[in-house]
Amino acid sequence: MKLFDVLNDKYIKSTVASIMNHPFINEMSYGTLSDEKFKYYLIQDDIYLKYYKEAASVIYKNTGNDDIKELYEMIGMEEPEFHLKMLEMFKINKEDINDSMLNYTNYSYINHLKRWSNENDVKGMLAMFPCQWTYDLIAQNTKINDDRFKFWFDFYKNERYHEITERYLSIMEKLDFGDLYLMIIRYGTMYELRYWDDAYYSKGDYISS
Repeated sequence: MKLFDVLNDKYIKSTVASIMNHPFINEMSYGTLSDEKFKYYLIQDDIYLKYYKEAASVIYKNTGNDDIKELYEMIGMEEPEFHLKMLEMFKINKEDINDSMLNYTNYSYINHLKRWSNENDVKGMLAMFPCQWTYDLIAQNTKINDDRFKFWFDFYKNERYHEITERYLSIMEKLDFGDLYLMIIRYGTMYELRYWDDAYYSKGDYISS
């Protein structure tokens, strides 16, 4: 199985379609998403990004593949700064965010990243790919009907972010995908969908509250 077959896998295509049509994304595009929902998303994302960067660092440190090393030299340089600006925009104090605020999906997704990045570079890369890929798809294909959240779409639509996605794909085109590799990407896309579900449907409560 090659990359083309993976990206056209029925399960993955169905999950990605649900992400692209998610009410959270739709309401951002129309500027109608509530501040409370977006703040909830930002808090979860702040915690997620911390572990996303850790996974990237582990892969970069352990890989012997020059293409993967070059990819991870590009990752994690811009998004944290942009994220800090969003926290400031929505008056969220980063110092108040901690791991006890993790929702169940985010907790599981982070452990998915940690599990595969600590095993080897390719599995770690595949675990991280759905986040990069689906955000790129959202930004490139969503029609912006209101400027309120345009800053979010503009960031993920920038050339550098798209270039990173293309680097992922070019590396993955060289892979032979067995059942395990396919499973990792399927689960990653599922975590992305559930991440948006939690951000949209959550009442802002955490298990520790």
